[in-house]
Amino acid sequence: MNTDRFQVISPSNREDYRDLVRGLTKAAWPEFMLHDQIANELWHELLDRFADYQLALYDTDEKRVAAMGNSFPLRWDYSLETLPEAGWDWAFVEAVNNHKQKLSPNVQCAIQVVIRADYQDNGQYPLINIDDYIKWETDESLPFDAWLRVHVRLGGRIIKTCHESKIIRGTRSEWEQWTKIIFPQSGEYIIPSALNPIQMNIEKDEGIYVEPNVWMAHEIS
Repeated sequence: MNTDRFQVISPSNREDYRDLVRGLTKAAWPEFMLHDQIANELWHELLDRFADYQLALYDTDEKRVAAMGNSFPLRWDYSLETLPEAGWDWAFVEAVNNHKQKLSPNVQCAIQVVIRADYQDNGQYPLINIDDYIKWETDESLPFDAWLRVHVRLGGRIIKTCHESKIIRGTRSEWEQWTKIIFPQSGEYIIPSALNPIQMNIEKDEGIYVEPNVWMAHEIS
C-alpha cells in the first residue's frame, strides 16, 4: 500500500469523519444487504456509542474514503467455541445492551471491513456449505478465502462458523426491487453477491436470506 497516498483516519482526528464515510456502506454492498433489521435500527450507535472503535482508509489522491472498518466492544465470559449462531446480528445487539448496562468489555468485535468496489476483487460460492468452504486451502496451506487468509496471516484463528449471522426478510416485490430478478415460483434462487441462495415463498409473499459467517479470534493486548 502506498502510505503517502492512503491515510488511516478516525472520528478523533477528522472532524468531518461522518461526512467522509457517509454512504460508503450503501455504495459497497448490494441493495438487499442494506435491509437487515438489526443494522438499520442500530447503525447510528457505531458513532454515538463506539466512536473510538471506528476507522477508515482515506485516499488522498481521490479525496475520498477507500475503505472503512467498524467494530465495538462487548462482554463475553464463556468459551469462544460457544459463541452463538446468530453472529453479526447478535453481536450488535449485545454490544449496545452491554454499553447501556455499563458492563466492562473484554472483547473487541469487528463487524465490517467495507471497501469501495473499484478497490477490490470478489469471489462467491453460494452453493458450497460454509462448513466445507472454510476448510478449503491454498497451496501454501492458508485459507482459500481471501478475507480468512488475511486474518490468519495476521495471527487470527478460525473458531467456528455461525450459520445465521444475518437474516434479511422481504416481500416478493421487495426482493425483485432489490435484486432486479423476477421470482416466478417458490424455491431457492442464487442472487449476485449472496453467500447463500435465498428462499422465496410465493404463497406467503416472503423471501428470506440467511447469511453465514465465521467467528475468528485475534489475541490483543
